[in-house]
Amino acid sequence: GFLSGMRYTFQRGQSEGLNAVFHFTFTGKEPKTATVVIRDKTIRVTDGHEGTPDLRLTADSETWLGFLAKERSLLWALLRRKIRFKGSPKLLVAFGKCFPS
Repeated sequence: GFLSGMRYTFQRGQSEGLNAVFHFTFTGKEPKTATVVIRDKTIRVTDGHEGTPDLRLTADSETWLGFLAKERSLLWALLRRKIRFKGSPKLLVAFGKCFPS
């Protein structure tokens, strides 16, 4: 639901100036790969990895959903390597601002 819901919860105004490609790899109970492109105040979500990412995020799907629901700490998940990313932390923060909390 996270990936399909992104199109509906995306906040265009919050994405001002963000032009980036994100690769998500979810592991665990719900394995999935996806590419999210945010460019010119629009979002495109596709299955699989396409293009060269500005940020790669790999996460245990259960941990990621817990983080989104504010039931789990991002810091703790990073320390336990349940969530890993490669790229600028600023991009991860900018991505988060595009969706309501």
